[in-house]
Amino acid sequence: MKKLFIALILFPAIIFAQNGPKIEITGGESINTGSHRRGQEVKVDITFKNTGDQDLLITSVSTSCGCSSALTSNEPVKPGETGSIKFTFNGQGMGSVTKVVMITTNEPGNPTHNVQMTMNMADPVTLNPGSIITEGKVGDELKQTATVLNSLDKEIDITEITSNTPVIKITSDKMVLKSGEAAALDISIKIYEESAINAAIIIKTTEGEFQIPVLVDVKSN
Repeated sequence: MKKLFIALILFPAIIFAQNGPKIEITGGESINTGSHRRGQEVKVDITFKNTGDQDLLITSVSTSCGCSSALTSNEPVKPGETGSIKFTFNGQGMGSVTKVVMITTNEPGNPTHNVQMTMNMADPVTLNPGSIITEGKVGDELKQTATVLNSLDKEIDITEITSNTPVIKITSDKMVLKSGEAAALDISIKIYEESAINAAIIIKTTEGEFQIPVLVDVKSN
């Protein structure tokens, strides 16, 4: 009889026990943000939800180096509600870059979370060749080819391909490049006079402007 009485006393306590606040990071604590243009600032919102039964408070947030930062509101996040932490990286580096965001909360027993932010920093396009150096004589029309490769994991539009001299004409077989896709450029250089051609092919895209330098040494007839 005594054992039954103890069970009845403990049972309600178990039912009404509170777990406290609990943070749940959207996507987990290892986040891959995809490809970004090298040298350009990366901004990402790290979202989270309070899956506990008490107000969640972010007491501090910091990053693993001075090249990145993270900010959050001091306002408590109620049970079932969401919040966000604004992460910023200065974009320096090439290839896969990982930064850690340290989040401290008022959770009981597990107040610190290390969120790994992985970014692929790349030049949006790869130009091949990187420059054109050739020679010819007056009256020649020189034919060259080049490719523009989309190095990002998203689609890139080529909006315009021009040159800063009228003696160079360019056509492209594609103006929209999917990830990993390349456009083939047909280049024509007409030599009208006995002076070197020092110019550039200008490729304007939705990810910025890129150039292929062109140098033509003109020989005497």
